[in-house]
Amino acid sequence: MSLLLHISDSHLYEDPAGELKGVRPRDSYETVLKAAHTRFPEPDVVVLGGDMAQDEAAPTYRKVAEMLPWCAPVMISPGNHAHLPSLQGALIPALKACASYSDHLQLEHWQVITLNTHREDTISGYLSASELGRLKQLLEASSEKHTVIALHHPPLDVGSRWLDAIGLENRGELWRLIAGFPQVKVLLSGHIHQAFDTFHNGVRVLGTPSTCIQFKRRSDNFGMDDISPGYRWIRLLEGGRIQTAVERIKGFIPPDLNNITPY
Repeated sequence: MSLLLHISDSHLYEDPAGELKGVRPRDSYETVLKAAHTRFPEPDVVVLGGDMAQDEAAPTYRKVAEMLPWCAPVMISPGNHAHLPSLQGALIPALKACASYSDHLQLEHWQVITLNTHREDTISGYLSASELGRLKQLLEASSEKHTVIALHHPPLDVGSRWLDAIGLENRGELWRLIAGFPQVKVLLSGHIHQAFDTFHNGVRVLGTPSTCIQFKRRSDNFGMDDISPGYRWIRLLEGGRIQTAVERIKGFIPPDLNNITPY
């Protein structure tokens, strides 16, 4: 059995007092990390979902890594809020300094592959031809390993019109690719700031809450929910089975849930 923790959508600012919709992302991220570390002090892998730094600044990315309480391998799945040069120049070196970093991790019975769905100047996600090619190569070389694929943008609609419009644009290409690889058991995403759990074509599709504000479920337009932040844990079991749940902390609910201005 291997344990994976998914920590997503932290939206940190370089300024510790920076606020998003009346919530301080630095404080909520720290509180989520403490709660996760208390319950799971020795995970086998930590996956950081996209939108880690709201200001996309190098010092903020370094802080994302420095605040992690684990020495476990860390992986990232970049999304729309991502400055790729800063990820390469600041975040990844910081992760290597305090733990280890990988975009493809082999565990006892499983492997975890992270994908980059960042597309310049867009909120929606896209998997480039090179990224899809990398995924195909990895899957061809590891047919014996049950597989989790972590990406930021969800590969399915989640039932909110505005969120479904900014999901993964070329999801059809992804599903056609993995249809030929039955070892793919889980697709794990962030971006939607809410828990999500369903099956599609025999694959478990999971979404993880933000460590900051939460989005209202099944909403036509942007809206926030009065639910506290959280994270997801996944136990990767023999035979391709998993156990998973979302854990939430207390507090950090936006003081004005009717604040619908963009951010």
